[in-house]
Amino acid sequence: MNTNADQEKLKIAIILARMYGVKETLQPLSFLPNDDIANMIVKWTEEYLNTGEKDIVVFFENKFHLCKK
Repeated sequence: MNTNADQEKLKIAIILARMYGVKETLQPLSFLPNDDIANMIVKWTEEYLNTGEKDIVVFFENKFHLCKK
């Protein structure tokens, strides 16, 4: 990770993954293989960075709600 953009992506991905882990602890979720979760977090990270949304919690709750449907 050399660039600031790469570091920002990594930071956002870690935050989203931690938020997902907390959500898993607070409510029962269907099992997802690690590769599926990793792919989802990468996709969400890209989406978050492209939406311009400033509140990562709002973004996460919206994405999580949509993926539960």
